[in-house]
Amino acid sequence: MTTVEIKPNVKVNLDELFNGVSKLATPELEKFVDKISYIIARRKVPQPARRELELLAKIYEPLAPKTQQRYDLLYARMQQETITDEEHKELLKLIEISEQYNVEWLEALIELAQLKGISVEELMKQLGLNKRKSV
Repeated sequence: MTTVEIKPNVKVNLDELFNGVSKLATPELEKFVDKISYIIARRKVPQPARRELELLAKIYEPLAPKTQQRYDLLYARMQQETITDEEHKELLKLIEISEQYNVEWLEALIELAQLKGISVEELMKQLGLNKRKSV
């Protein structure tokens, strides 16, 4: 009979586990069944599907609005030549943040395209994405 390791060095055979579970009150037994069903469902979901969801979340995650707004303001000041030295330093940091964000976005696109076996351009078309403008 198969055994289950409950804790390190504590093993129970399945019959003992079922016997213990059968003594649970109905609400606790239902919780137990729900948790077991969840574990089974997670195991049945193919790994690529999970990874695809993670990548899609990354692709659609926008740059923090406050970061984008601050960048827009400082960039406008730079264009108008009214930016201070401190603001210019801040703008340079925001550019670094934006570049890192864009790198991660592109990496997610590339990986997802590879998982699907299509080009990045085709994936972007399927997702309705335009080329991302640099902040």
